[in-house]
Amino acid sequence: MIEDYRSRPAAAQHRLEFSGDGALPELLIDPLKISQVLGNLLDNALKYTPKGARIVVTADLQGAEVEVCVRDNGPGIPAEDLPHLFARFYRVDKGRSREKGGTGLGLSIVKHIVQLHGGRAWVESTLGQGTAFHFSLPVKLR
Repeated sequence: MIEDYRSRPAAAQHRLEFSGDGALPELLIDPLKISQVLGNLLDNALKYTPKGARIVVTADLQGAEVEVCVRDNGPGIPAEDLPHLFARFYRVDKGRSREKGGTGLGLSIVKHIVQLHGGRAWVESTLGQGTAFHFSLPVKLR
């Protein structure tokens, strides 16, 4: 999926990288829905970071979960907005979001898909340093 994004015009001015554990355990997921989650996070990173930004996707085993992170070194998000980001129709900068074509539903969809898979989604951000959107999915029980 990362390769699909590298070829998009929006990614032309970004550095898109992937790193992670070589052999992740099996997960019981709907691949189309989890692709939607990852795609939404990548789309946001490409939309809201300036040209030349570095976007790194990681996937690592953390205990009984696989944690995926989409991290950028863009402008960051104000701390007061962080608790609301996964709410339906919430936008950090109302005017700028409309210009870029968002509905304010993407992160809400991310949260709900991840929760339906038994996982969780969260965000960390520091103004001027970037943003990291995380989601975790439980490892398949045998």
